[in-house]
Amino acid sequence: MNKSVSELEENPTPNNSPPAIGRRMLLAAFALAVALLVSFLFARYTAYRTVQAKFYGQPLVPAKEAFDFHLVDQNGKAFQLSQLRGKAVLFSFGFTHCPNVCPTTLSDLAKIYRALPERDRARVQVLFVSVDPRRDQPETMKNYVPYFDDSFIGLTGTEDQIAEAAKAYGAYYEIVHDPGQNPDSYSVNHSAFTYLISPDRKWKLLYNFDQLSDTNKVIRDIEQVLGGA
Repeated sequence: MNKSVSELEENPTPNNSPPAIGRRMLLAAFALAVALLVSFLFARYTAYRTVQAKFYGQPLVPAKEAFDFHLVDQNGKAFQLSQLRGKAVLFSFGFTHCPNVCPTTLSDLAKIYRALPERDRARVQVLFVSVDPRRDQPETMKNYVPYFDDSFIGLTGTEDQIAEAAKAYGAYYEIVHDPGQNPDSYSVNHSAFTYLISPDRKWKLLYNFDQLSDTNKVIRDIEQVLGGA
């Protein structure tokens, strides 16, 4: 039997059920979230491209607070990065038995340092951080690092100190032993980045191994950083 008009009015079929309204609200919220995310990523990308256009090295956007590592210098004295506040700092990780990458890096940094105007050299410090503390004692560092330039400072430390510093800057290293060889005869695989810290202790730029060969472009970056760019 067909329902009466009064029965239909008493039990109307809703046009918009609560579950349907909930789904639409969820979809609208999701669309808004996606739009905000796209807007945020676009703004970050635009900011990165703007900063990238100013520098030859790879910029960190935004620049990060530089980790204040605690190590030991080539004279056996405690050393902190914060001691160099007010200077631009260039540093890399490596080891004194490195056959090619480390001496090339330090040679390139020496060329860059010496090509700086004298007024800027006084405001720049180059560091070399060993990832081989077993062999690279302070005396070893003192005989190796200043060979490239007598203003350069070699740093070493305990295994934990070095691991902490490397982790903070995303550096990788690994001791590699050859089977059957003397335990003291080993190599170290490591990343080959150079880091540029600004005078106000911000990690501003990162250089690949090959980038350091372009002395003039690195110098332009250093001068911008010294100028507060």
